[in-house]
Amino acid sequence: MNRNILNLLETPLVQGNLAQVNFYFEEIIGSDTGWQLAITELRRKEDDLSDQSKFFCWRVVEHFVKTRYTQMAMRDQEINDEINFLSDTRFLLMRNFLLQWLNDMSISAKEESSFLRNKAAQVFSLVFIVDFPRRWPSFLFDFLETLKLGPKAVDFYLRVLKAIDSEVVEREIPHSNVEANRNTLIKDTIRETSKKPRLYGIPHSHTEALVNSWYEICGIYEMSDSRLVSECLCVICAYMSWIDISLFANEHFYTLFVRFMKDQHLREPDCDCLCEVVAKGMDSSAKVKLIESLYSLLHGAGVFVIDNEEDSDYLCKLGKLINTMGVQLAVSWTRHGIYGLENKLPIMDPLENKLPIISTFFGNRDDNVSASVLECINEYIIILKQKYLLSSVDRQNLESLISINFEKMKYDESYNFDNDGDEEAQFLEFRIQLKKLYVNIASLDKNLILSRTQQLVTSTWENRQTCEFQDAELALTCLYELGEPAEVRAMVIIAATYGGSALEDMVRTMVKFGVTGGISPILDMHHVVQLQFFEVVVRYDKLFLREPYSNYIPDLMLAFLGVLNGSNYEDKQERTESHLPREARSRVCYLLSQFVRAVKACLSVIPSDLYHELSLSEFCFLAHKLREEFLDINSSLRLSTDVRYIYEATTTFIINGSLDHRIQIVMMDFLLNHDMDAFKTVLDQVQREAEPDIVALDKVAAHSVNAFTWCSEAFSNRLEMRVVGPECETPHSALFVQALEIFVKFAEIPTVLPEFQRALRRYCHRLAFCLDKDILQFMPAISKTLLRSRDATSLSENWFLINQMTSKFKEDIIPFLKVEFQPMIRATVAALPNLVGGQEIQLQRSYFSFIAAVCENHLVEVLSSQDTNFMQPIIQGATELNDPMAQKDCYSILKKLVELWGNNGPPDFDEFLYNQIVPACFKGPLRETFDLSDAQTLLALNEASACLKLIYDQKGEEAIEFLQSQYLPRLDFRSNYFRPMPAPKILEFCQALRMEAKLFKQFLKAFFLEGKG
Repeated sequence: MNRNILNLLETPLVQGNLAQVNFYFEEIIGSDTGWQLAITELRRKEDDLSDQSKFFCWRVVEHFVKTRYTQMAMRDQEINDEINFLSDTRFLLMRNFLLQWLNDMSISAKEESSFLRNKAAQVFSLVFIVDFPRRWPSFLFDFLETLKLGPKAVDFYLRVLKAIDSEVVEREIPHSNVEANRNTLIKDTIRETSKKPRLYGIPHSHTEALVNSWYEICGIYEMSDSRLVSECLCVICAYMSWIDISLFANEHFYTLFVRFMKDQHLREPDCDCLCEVVAKGMDSSAKVKLIESLYSLLHGAGVFVIDNEEDSDYLCKLGKLINTMGVQLAVSWTRHGIYGLENKLPIMDPLENKLPIISTFFGNRDDNVSASVLECINEYIIILKQKYLLSSVDRQNLESLISINFEKMKYDESYNFDNDGDEEAQFLEFRIQLKKLYVNIASLDKNLILSRTQQLVTSTWENRQTCEFQDAELALTCLYELGEPAEVRAMVIIAATYGGSALEDMVRTMVKFGVTGGISPILDMHHVVQLQFFEVVVRYDKLFLREPYSNYIPDLMLAFLGVLNGSNYEDKQERTESHLPREARSRVCYLLSQFVRAVKACLSVIPSDLYHELSLSEFCFLAHKLREEFLDINSSLRLSTDVRYIYEATTTFIINGSLDHRIQIVMMDFLLNHDMDAFKTVLDQVQREAEPDIVALDKVAAHSVNAFTWCSEAFSNRLEMRVVGPECETPHSALFVQALEIFVKFAEIPTVLPEFQRALRRYCHRLAFCLDKDILQFMPAISKTLLRSRDATSLSENWFLINQMTSKFKEDIIPFLKVEFQPMIRATVAALPNLVGGQEIQLQRSYFSFIAAVCENHLVEVLSSQDTNFMQPIIQGATELNDPMAQKDCYSILKKLVELWGNNGPPDFDEFLYNQIVPACFKGPLRETFDLSDAQTLLALNEASACLKLIYDQKGEEAIEFLQSQYLPRLDFRSNYFRPMPAPKILEFCQALRMEAKLFKQFLKAFFLEGKG
């Protein structure tokens, strides 16, 4: 090989040298003899090659084995001649090189670098999977002969076995069918036992030889080289899954395994080996005997006597072992279901006997150790669910698990709430598993979990002044999670209706000690306690819909707003910044909105003076504060959501309470006047300044519109704005209509503000639900404004808005549609050629939905007053689109137009029907992309069939005459027929058209299948 190139590897590579090395590597791997040059270098006795140069040579050999060598073996395998196998010089050269290198490496005074041994082991494993068992059946036995050369040979032997495992057994690595068959052959050959000698005189099975070698390695190097023994245990663990378990589940290996559990260097890999022994598939009875015998040995040796100061990594491994034993016993118990409960009892006893040790691991202060046995505990709960009655022992076990679960769910003192790191994330993930266990126990025995949780909640909140915040949070979390099981959710509904339940008592205790009194204790608690408190309130909000719990609503409102505003009950003038983190505050804003919605029917219980104070001093203050934060240049999208929730909650609170309607109007005006003033300022700046800051102004204008939209969420189509407060001359609707007038004026400016336009669309959507016809007077100006944005999303949203208006106002919107329909059509048609993929489909579907709404609401007067160009997108959609759902909508529209105008339509509709609609019903299904095996496409075909059938019903023999004499003879019916279509085929179609609709539908499918060839 080129020594100059290899010498470059000994120094840090610069760009030019790296290019030379890469070029030389590509050159040498492309050569037929490049690999031979590499093994020649590796065979040199002189130690003058650097590690980097050796690695380069091994990479060359590796590439050769993966390519030419493998291809050569596959060719020889096809010949299937053993004589040719042995005569192949390249195979002999490769085998001799590997064995010689291994021998030289083992006896060399200098130890090869670890990364070189790993790369060499990888090459050995690649040769193994190619040549074993056909060309090199003695591979493993040849290796075993080298073990006598000493620790270096043993170390390399174990590395090769690991590499073989990753190539042959590793399940996470995807394999092709050829590779899977190859791996199966290798494993079967290793496992098989043959008493007669093979080629090269192999005396016995490979598995026995391998297992014996591992046993000897463990025995020889136990005292002198624990690292080798540890590596050997890792190999045993890897191979045990597919080797006969009886070779390991015996007195010799058991003695070894138990002895290693006392060695700090070996006990962790030893635990992994024992886990594999326990998890090995076998008959349930044999599995139970194996587990009991192994457990007895380990217990007798004191392995399960745990010291809390013990190394946590080892305890995790030991916990995994006892967990595997428990899980396997649970699986065996389940498999014995067909034999009845009597046959299961001998399995249940061993599992219950291990629960004290499992509980010890579960209660360990290290969360990773606790998590190691969670699977077994959950399996135990599943078994208990299958029992008819729980015994006293079962209940004691459950109580123990509940107590430990409570303790483990608590936040640790070291938890950093201000800066979540990896440890905090791991604890939260572990806590999710603990919550699931809590819910599982609640599903098993709700009375027990109710009793224990009630004790926890009562003792914690009655001693709230002295308890740690972790205890308070734990009590609230358990009370919250109690609402997960279906049985408890049913109890909530019953308690909300009739009262009297343990759950109701716990919620009352929480509220009584949490928010009632002169100063709310919740305001002074840690933010995680505050957040969890409100989570519980909203989860059980139905309880507050009846007395006496509805009397707690004022205090709860004050608690919500006090936490968000940083205020207290005694002095409203002294406010501090809320100490809630941003994420927690966002969640509390959402919870407040949900709670106000849930109890709005009971808001009248709040006295008028307090209601007035809450509305102005708390709700409006909070809304204005969040608004200012949002309009800051660095605000986040999440803050926008917070503002929305508070505006919705404030409006809902104002209009559903005990306030006079006139006062409601004043408060609504106070809530929104900041936004309207800001909007007017923006309007003035845009009109006055030559180069205004469009982005900043757009944000302010959009927020102002959004504020009115969010407030409108308090109204619905059942409780429209104009109906609220009919005794007042100024209904709520006036406030929103006046705002819309100002927004429309702003919309007339020449500058396009995309955020503002989106906000205006959303506002119009809301007003369409909440207002009556008052909004229609603004629609022409709104439509012109929205049409300035010609992108697909804006046009689609415009069509959806008009569609909504059409469905709601029906005949009243006809004058607007007659005027604005053509501009929208022109904008849509102009935009479609420039769109691709999803944008085009989105715009087309929105347009089709609008036309369908016009037809469904019998507003065809709008269409009849237009040019026929509005139909071209419909015809194109039916015949050219590759979207079956859109095609279905198009055929449905065409069918509806035939139904409405077939006998009494515009003068030129008959011509359009025969020249456009009828051909569309044939052209679409005859396209290659119209897949008649697809379910959605068949729905489109059914609509086309119904359209043709309706044309016949409307036009009768006139339609038959057109098809028979004019259209079908010219149809390009791609089948065995030549144009024109034969008269018998035309006659067959016309006869089918006279059939019932169901029969014609079946015929039409077969007709087009034949036409498509």
